[in-house]
Amino acid sequence: MFEICLIFSGIALFLNGFLPLIDKNDNGEVVVMNVLSGIIIALVSLYGIFVVIEPINYLKIMALMLLAFLHLYISATYIWDLQEESLGWFSAVIALIFIGLGVYFMLSGNMMFGAMLLIWSVLFIAYFISRGLNALQTVSSWVIMLEGLLAFLLPGVLILLNVLTL
Repeated sequence: MFEICLIFSGIALFLNGFLPLIDKNDNGEVVVMNVLSGIIIALVSLYGIFVVIEPINYLKIMALMLLAFLHLYISATYIWDLQEESLGWFSAVIALIFIGLGVYFMLSGNMMFGAMLLIWSVLFIAYFISRGLNALQTVSSWVIMLEGLLAFLLPGVLILLNVLTL
């Protein structure tokens, strides 16, 4: 289930980064993909809370839940025409959480997931810079787009194919 969430999140993040780079963007595609991704990831996370056995997996579920909130938050900013600065500051807090979790997982022996969380924190830092500080929009869009492909979609597919394990 975790890998399915990564694949959906990767596609949505790719669109979040790519569509602002082109001129003919009405944000409709971004809203649809983020709503679907947010709902799917939230439902998988809620299901995971009730079936998880090992306490360490609650941290993985929390990471997924934060991704779900990100996608739903992005959707809300476009649907209700909200200011994006709050999304940026929300992303800054998530980046700090993911840095802490990444270090924790690496120190506890799960180097792969710890590294993945540290790489994900770069995505949230990009959202913070572009939305919260209103700077480097083009660079941040490229970072978001590439992170969606390389840090979410690709690992999701590799986990699904049993090439990569967390």
